[in-house]
Order: sequence, then C-alpha cells, then structure tokens
Amino acid sequence: MNRTDPRQSPPADDLAWLRDACTAITDQHVDADANLFEQGLTSLGMVRLSGAIQRRHGVRLGAIDLYDHPTVTQLSVLIAGRKESGA
Repeated sequence: MNRTDPRQSPPADDLAWLRDACTAITDQHVDADANLFEQGLTSLGMVRLSGAIQRRHGVRLGAIDLYDHPTVTQLSVLIAGRKESGA
C-alpha cells in the first residue's frame, strides 16, 4: 500500500471500526498494521469478522481476501475499494 496516495487510505472511522471489531473478536488489542492471524484471529474469527463487515458495509469477503489482506489497514483499503466499485 502506498501511504502517500490518498486513494489508498481508508476513512478513519472505518479503520477505527474495523480495529475495534477485530479487537472484540480476538479478545485482545489489535495493531492496525500487524498481521491479524499473528494477533489471534482464528478461522471462527474470520467467519465472525466477515459477517460483521458484510452487515456494516454490505461487502462480502472470503477467506482468501482475509489471507491476502491480513492487516486492519489492508482490509480497510480493500473494503473501501469494493464499496467504491460496487463489488
């Protein structure tokens, strides 16, 4: 991700919501730029997170999406892009 490109930055409130959701699911503080799986996200947690994202944003994410975008920051950018494209 290119942090100097504003199109690559998720909205701050979406980033905060996603970090809070991940914190609740893993039951521990989550660093937005660290790998979620190394911070305690399990396969059940992936299902819960995917459902929460779909309810809030109307975006469906599969396991591959979560593995390919394993940080809160990367997921936020992916969600923003999918919302923008309507995918």
